[in-house]
Amino acid sequence: MNILTRDEGTGSEYARIFRLLSAAKDEAQRLKLHNLTHLTNMALLQVVIDWDGIDPERELDVNLEKLIGTKTQVAMKDASENLVLLDCH
Repeated sequence: MNILTRDEGTGSEYARIFRLLSAAKDEAQRLKLHNLTHLTNMALLQVVIDWDGIDPERELDVNLEKLIGTKTQVAMKDASENLVLLDCH
């Protein structure tokens, strides 16, 4: 049985953080803020590592790029249920 401590998040919390960081990364790329883009990429990677509870130093065969893709799909699927798009044009 998995018991969550106060420091651990649920999947939906990780998905929300992932979406927020992804939006920040997209905006940083649009504004050509390369350092911020790099930092948000690092933060996204850390969220994925924490989300799955993996230790990349011990699990050398983990394909982090594939894992990020999988988590992107999960995070965006969760968002579609609660997402409202506003067209400001």
